[in-house]
Order: sequence, then C-alpha cells, then structure tokens
Amino acid sequence: MAQIDLAPHMLRPTALADIDALHRRYASATPFPHIVIDDFLEPAFADRINDECRETVANQDASNGITQSLKVACTDWTAFGRATHELISYLNSEEFAVRLGEVVGIDGLFGDPELEGGGIHMTRRGGFLKMHTDFNWHKGLQADRRVNILLYLNKAWRTEYNGQLVLSDLDQVETSVVEPVFNRLVIFNTNDKTLHGHPDPLMFPDETPRTSIALYYYSRGEAVEQNLRGRAVTTRYLPRDKGDIKLKGGSIRTGLGYMIRRFLRV
Repeated sequence: MAQIDLAPHMLRPTALADIDALHRRYASATPFPHIVIDDFLEPAFADRINDECRETVANQDASNGITQSLKVACTDWTAFGRATHELISYLNSEEFAVRLGEVVGIDGLFGDPELEGGGIHMTRRGGFLKMHTDFNWHKGLQADRRVNILLYLNKAWRTEYNGQLVLSDLDQVETSVVEPVFNRLVIFNTNDKTLHGHPDPLMFPDETPRTSIALYYYSRGEAVEQNLRGRAVTTRYLPRDKGDIKLKGGSIRTGLGYMIRRFLRV
C-alpha cells in the first residue's frame, strides 16, 4: 500500500499508520461499523484548534426545541481561525478522503466544500441531540452520504457532564457509548439504520460548551442497501422511550415534521 503524506504537522504520525488494523476494527465494531482514534492531532496543533473553535462565532442556530436544543454551528470558512481552516481543508482533501476510504472500505469518497450540516458544533448546558439517522442524499453534490467523522474538543470532560455519543441499532437494543474527550476522532457509517446522538441534557460548565468538528463524506453511483427512505434530505429522529421527545418544546410545524418522518420514513 502506497504511503500518503498525512500532513505531519497536523496529524499524529501513528493516527492512521496501520490502515489494515484500523479497517478490521472498524468493520467488526457493533452495533454498526465505527472506530475511535485517540490523540488524533499533534498535541500543540490540537490546542490551537481547540482555542480557535471556541473563539469562533458559531451563529447558525441548529436547535428546534424538540429533537435538538441549545446547539449552534459554523460552516463559514471565512470565520474559521487559520489552523481550523487548514485542518478542515485537509480533512476535505482527496488525500485524506482516500485514506479514510481505506479505513471504512468505501472507494470514491469525497468531502463537502459547503460543509452542509457540519463544521464547528457547540451545544450549551441543558442542550441535547436526540437519537437520529442523518439525511442520506446531498442535493448540491448529487451524492450519497456514507461516512461521518467527529473530532471532539472537550478538555477536562467528566462523566457527570453527559454528552456521550450513543450509537445504536434501529431497535435501540444494542448500543455503544463513546466519551467526547479532547482530541478524539470518531468515524462511523451513516445510513438509515445507524442511530446516533447525545440524547441526555448536558451538564457542561456554562463557559465550556460541548464542542466538536463534524465532517461528512459522500460517494456517487452506488446504491446504499441500508437506506430505507430513498433519497432523503432530512434527518429522522427516533425516541428511546415514551416521553423522550417532547413535542411541546417546539413549533407545530416542527412537531408535525418530526412525526411524519418518524412514522412514514421520509
């Protein structure tokens, strides 16, 4: 396997060194393919990314009061700090997408220059993101969404803060829980069967909201058998139990949309 220059000043040299071993771990993970890579970035660079992301004005309100709350995002390249711009550019590059494809076993992956749904994410104390499956079709790219990566930037995280990433099958019987610790990268398949979220209200300190960088990868010309909704451009949320998702928290339109997608799989 040919070696690829993995931006050594950014990524820790061993982060993606043994692709075959990473692929085996990824493919065998339950409840669906995923992998956790700790200390992904070089420590000094990770500190720069953390500081820049927390200083960035994330002004896209991603909340609706029903399925996600107190969450903001930033996809504006001009608002990113210098190191953040460099990192996201690299993670969106063909070089990285090829290596990512080798880890997950998907050829032809590519990133999204528009960062639709991704970028810098921040969720404040009391916020949550209920269990969901993502949109599986990007209209602008005319491509299938295949893989998510999340880079966590939460120093001194504690269990009592909540915010753990929960991965689950559709029946929400088999689950895996990932702690959102600093400089941890999570890679996972995304389709209509890969439920994920951080559904419990956060207890993070007010001055340090839960923060991550989220990027998504696509491919073209290949039917995805795991998609149950055809080409869906919306997110589908599923409650863990009765009362988990409270409709009174948002507008009538938002509540109706949630119910339609939940029961009609659109």
